[in-house]
Amino acid sequence: MGRQGAGRPQASDEIPGGEFLSISHSNLNHSNRTRGAASYKASIQPGWLTLPYFGSFLLALELLALIALPTWRGLTIAWVLLGVSLPVAAWLTLRVIILRKVLTSPFYPPPSLTNPHWEIFRFKGWGNSTLTGRHLRAEAETKDKPKGLVLYLHGYGSSLSFNESRIEHLVELGLDVVGMDMRGHGHCDLRQDWTLLKVVADAEALLESVVERYEEPVEKVWIYGHSVGGFIGMWLASHPSGWWAERLQGLMLESPATSFPMVIESKNNPLLRPLRGWFRQILRREFERIHPDLKIRYANSQVPHFGMPKVEMLVLQAEHDSHLGTAHYDLLMQHVDENLCTSYLLKGHEHTSTKDSSIRRRTLEQWLQPYLDPFLEPTLESNPGASS
Repeated sequence: MGRQGAGRPQASDEIPGGEFLSISHSNLNHSNRTRGAASYKASIQPGWLTLPYFGSFLLALELLALIALPTWRGLTIAWVLLGVSLPVAAWLTLRVIILRKVLTSPFYPPPSLTNPHWEIFRFKGWGNSTLTGRHLRAEAETKDKPKGLVLYLHGYGSSLSFNESRIEHLVELGLDVVGMDMRGHGHCDLRQDWTLLKVVADAEALLESVVERYEEPVEKVWIYGHSVGGFIGMWLASHPSGWWAERLQGLMLESPATSFPMVIESKNNPLLRPLRGWFRQILRREFERIHPDLKIRYANSQVPHFGMPKVEMLVLQAEHDSHLGTAHYDLLMQHVDENLCTSYLLKGHEHTSTKDSSIRRRTLEQWLQPYLDPFLEPTLESNPGASS
């Protein structure tokens, strides 16, 4: 069926061996042509003599002395050192919380992909990490030549398989789709030292790799981002690079995150709010450790500071968003170019990628219709559940 030829890999959570899984090397080219949005220098791995490890060692030694040496407990200096050490212990504890809550991705066991036409390939992402790309061709479903390619970016804590129904909808409309389980999500490990900038670099590398799967580069490219995937999509579209830069037609955002500080602060325990200054300082130091060529800071990692896309943009916002609320949407609406952005609040639509709605599908089809006609019937009615 379609591109599903002999020897082509089936959809699977395990990566079988074979010629179709050769690692793409085009994205390893360190030219500016393929780099525009992220930070690329390899992280500086912490050694045993760094301040956090050294401080932890001294605190452990001090506690052992207080427990095991009665004579030490009788000395004034022991309690003075303990008093001085308490703020250090608080700082180290907060650092551990940040490493686990912010810089370690969550893990939720994903379901298996069900469409048998998924094609699997490997590519090199940030730091030369090996990642798995997945490619679903419209020709396999529609028997027609694809009208373009969509880079699909799922949200935080999600995976490609949770979003499969949305991807299949795009394929039904005549579009090829390429995506990945972003690092630290789904079937991809690499959970430690997780940052958005790494995922941005991975997405750039994915696009540089998928073009090798075509005899000729596709003429039109779109980016679809859900939740945090929308944040990454805006970042990419604001700094396009490589073969797809001049082919980028538009950006489709579903309930997008638009501010990294808002995402982080919404996850914080209210009891830690008095330590907000420490929190930001530790986070800044850790980001600088991971990304020596860091271009953007915590406070300005939000729209419009990291850039605003200069392409057509569709925003589909769940009216009652139980995950992000509407604060991110409101921030975006303050800064979009009204001539480029079409936005809707979708009644009855939920934030989660595990559920879809007919109102989202119809609204998306309407927006894409001028690009994809005659694949879409020109008889779509206006959506009563969508308000602009």
